[in-house]
Amino acid sequence: PRVRFFHWLANLDRCWTADRLARRNLPHPQRCPLCDQAPETIHHLLLECPFSRVVWHEILSWLRLSCPLPNVDATLHDWWRSARHDTPKPMHKGLASAALLVPWMIWKHRNGCVFEGTPPSVTSLTARIKEEAALWARAGAFGLLAILPQTWDVH
Repeated sequence: PRVRFFHWLANLDRCWTADRLARRNLPHPQRCPLCDQAPETIHHLLLECPFSRVVWHEILSWLRLSCPLPNVDATLHDWWRSARHDTPKPMHKGLASAALLVPWMIWKHRNGCVFEGTPPSVTSLTARIKEEAALWARAGAFGLLAILPQTWDVH
């Protein structure tokens, strides 16, 4: 439920990123805490950020999903619909789980950087996403289980 709620907020642009804080005249970082290259918006954070794009690439490759990276000009939902079209039907549920998991974990990593002073790390984040994917698969995300690499231990 938390992941779906986050996606609902992100889709409505209601996440407390720097642009939203600025609109309310609240203190905010000048640039994205993950790449330090552009102003932080939810769209930038999840789709445009060079850091996030590397994470997307690593996870989609690890899951052997041949779909392209999320398009920076589209919404996450638009990308998912397009990627679903380009993905074999048996992998659709796994793709849907990945499309929920990766942005959620990027958001959590961003929050660690902002609130705990954790340095951004693609290696750390991709490892955590892989661990979380295994947990989701064990908890019943069978579509995700179907696309996890055979060498990944989910038991």
